[in-house]
Amino acid sequence: MSKGSMAFLSGLAVILVVAIMTGCGGIGGPVVVTPPTSTPTGSVVTFGTDTPICDVESFVVTITSASLVPQAGGTPVALVTATAPATVEFTHLVDFTNILNVASSVPAGTYTGLQVTLSNPKLVLLNTSTSPPTPQLVPVTLTNQTSTFTINPSLVVSSDSAAGLALDFNLFKSLQVDANGQVTGGVDPQISVTATTSGSTVGSADAPYGIIQSVSTTGLPSGFTGSFTFALHDGSGQTVTILTDSNTVFEGDGVTGFSNLAANTFAEVPVSLNTGGQIIARLISAEEQTSTASQRSAFLGRVVGATRDGAGNVTAFSLLVEDEIPDLSSTVPLYSELNVPLGGTVQYFTNSQGANREGFVFGPQTLGAGQKVAVFGALQTGSTLAPDHIFLRAQNLLGNFQSMVMAGSDGKTGGFTMIPCGGLFGGQAITAATYSNTGFTGAGGLSGLAPTPILDTTGLLFYQLTSGTTTGGATWTAPTWVVETVGVHLPPN
Repeated sequence: MSKGSMAFLSGLAVILVVAIMTGCGGIGGPVVVTPPTSTPTGSVVTFGTDTPICDVESFVVTITSASLVPQAGGTPVALVTATAPATVEFTHLVDFTNILNVASSVPAGTYTGLQVTLSNPKLVLLNTSTSPPTPQLVPVTLTNQTSTFTINPSLVVSSDSAAGLALDFNLFKSLQVDANGQVTGGVDPQISVTATTSGSTVGSADAPYGIIQSVSTTGLPSGFTGSFTFALHDGSGQTVTILTDSNTVFEGDGVTGFSNLAANTFAEVPVSLNTGGQIIARLISAEEQTSTASQRSAFLGRVVGATRDGAGNVTAFSLLVEDEIPDLSSTVPLYSELNVPLGGTVQYFTNSQGANREGFVFGPQTLGAGQKVAVFGALQTGSTLAPDHIFLRAQNLLGNFQSMVMAGSDGKTGGFTMIPCGGLFGGQAITAATYSNTGFTGAGGLSGLAPTPILDTTGLLFYQLTSGTTTGGATWTAPTWVVETVGVHLPPN
């Protein structure tokens, strides 16, 4: 495998080629010597992403095998095997991309299909009729455990090079419903598979997270400033080497540069990958130290209920735990609720600061139900966590366009209101602030938005207790939610 490269990618999925090895032929009999022959190989990296669907809190499935089907026929080439399966939480990947798997020594050639076998599906809905809302586990049956999907465009693997493959799990089309639109638990996997390599770029992933294991400033390729080994949490859980350069942005508690990175730190690291097999950090949100021995974990999840005092400050909240790094599920099961009382010693941080165009301050007043957060602290008796650090994370919001608030001359800057789907927000409208660099997919800009179909926004979500106006001219009336959007996605019907 090439130095500093291993990558896995997460709602729906993508494959990247990172490692490169060369196989050799054998020598003939004692009289006639046949010169050694080599089989050119490259590597493939798999990325994952997901198509949005309302009311589903979690859909987890294990990819027990995935094999490339050669264009010219012949034996499929394994990317994922039962000895190293990839377990993916696809709802975390709605409008986000993760690294699911990195496969080396893939024979050079063109591949037109991907055969995938799935197992152990888990589906969680959110029951918003209770206060706070509670998770509901739905028994799932896979109608097809093994399916072959066309790769469009085809995947071309070149010798001594990396290539990328994206898996987009369309949960909306995969989940079966009854005549009343209620989920039945039947899942017929619908996956779009696409080659992602373009020029010198294999692809990018904005959702990798895990634990920094070691850091180094020696033995670096030209043009790079540092490297660190990183244990990816989602997908197959591989450990990869990630490089930093002069464009890498550092953020976190006291983190201003590479010298502040330390082993055993939980971090979220959006990356890009090139055909040379190098994984390059675009942003490093280095959060806090973790320890299984001291019951200190990164608890990732959604705020599903909050208690406020007379001044509007949250004094405690309920966290629906979606992930734990390291795994403490024997004490706090996944998709259980964790009680998080707040005190004066808690420190608050906002990830992806570049997206915080309004400079909103994250704290007890701007925290509330619906937000995605990472919480660090010491576990207490029962399901209670004494937090010391809370990080606001970028997230997606599904809902229907309600009205235009402001549309600038560039067609992007301004904002709109949307009614989020599901009952978590109680039908309250959310103001979406947009900017000149907000990406619009499926719509040319603000003028392309309409009440249907459901749209998806991604960005940073804040609860506002005071009314105001964005830098783009969009106003909001408090109390309400305001999301600073990085992207607006209008999925096809």
